[in-house]
Amino acid sequence: MTVRKDKVRCGLLGCGTMGKSLATQLVAIEQAELALVCDTQPEPAKALSEELGVPMTTDPQALFARDDVDAVLIATPGFTHADLTVMAAQAGKHVFCEKPMALTLKDCDRMIAACREKGVHLMVGHVCRYHPIHAKVRELVVGGEIGKLLCLVVHRLGGGYAGVWARDWRKHRQLSGGMLLEVNVHELDFLRWVGGEVTSVFAIGDNFLHPGCDYPDCVLVTFRFRNGALGLLHASQVSALGGYGGRADGEKGSLLFPSFWGKDAHLIVRTAEGERIFHADDLATESPVRQELEEFVASVRERRPPAITGEDGRAAVELALAAYRSMETGSVVHLPLADEG
Repeated sequence: MTVRKDKVRCGLLGCGTMGKSLATQLVAIEQAELALVCDTQPEPAKALSEELGVPMTTDPQALFARDDVDAVLIATPGFTHADLTVMAAQAGKHVFCEKPMALTLKDCDRMIAACREKGVHLMVGHVCRYHPIHAKVRELVVGGEIGKLLCLVVHRLGGGYAGVWARDWRKHRQLSGGMLLEVNVHELDFLRWVGGEVTSVFAIGDNFLHPGCDYPDCVLVTFRFRNGALGLLHASQVSALGGYGGRADGEKGSLLFPSFWGKDAHLIVRTAEGERIFHADDLATESPVRQELEEFVASVRERRPPAITGEDGRAAVELALAAYRSMETGSVVHLPLADEG
């Protein structure tokens, strides 16, 4: 394995909340360097540039044209990801793309093909894989702690977009992908990461409290995994209490994770051997955002595929699109999707 000794110089596209999070974590990584920040809106670009002491531009092409930039971090709205990734790949830049990877499978395929053609890496930012409870659930299930998986359930409940997340484009499925792609693509990726490939999806949903959004704000999605197990996602923006957790049941035991994060984040394992409890604070080592960027930087330096590939990002998008199609048709949708029409 060939390992580069020099730093991976990165440019940032998108200086909003997620872009700022990526940038502030990247500058703490010894093997990386932030060379430039870019946003078509000058105010956030200027603010982040001054905070981190790096140059700025409002022109993505100026970033792509720089010979001293090895990789691009894309933290713009989802409907821009495909075109920006293709342009970055054509300029010979490795790409870290925030979730959702894209809003259509055709765009996902364009991104994968462009990066493959130019020989650059594409990693998708499914950061929940690096949160301690998420990672421990996967380790225990895949490691056989509870035997053959029978059922995997996840809920993520909230009350709508607020604060820094309240942006008009998020109200339109054509721009955001709706709740399932803008928010719950994390859970869709997690369900597949833990349960394996999905063969069929059935979903019901409705818009109860957000008439300004053109997509359901409460959804129940059921899955049949290839290994025979069942899955369920309860995704909602209509809950005054909120919540984010789930459970996994297997032939030899069960896992209960009532809260993925926050002060009470923990995981309970019960088998014939007894019960154990894992607390997130005891499992965590460093920021999940920093961990995913460290993986991306390492993949570039070591010239190997990243842990979360474009194909992984595409698979999560496919699950969301299958759920939307099931809601629209009232039928079970089998994977892979034959088309997006």
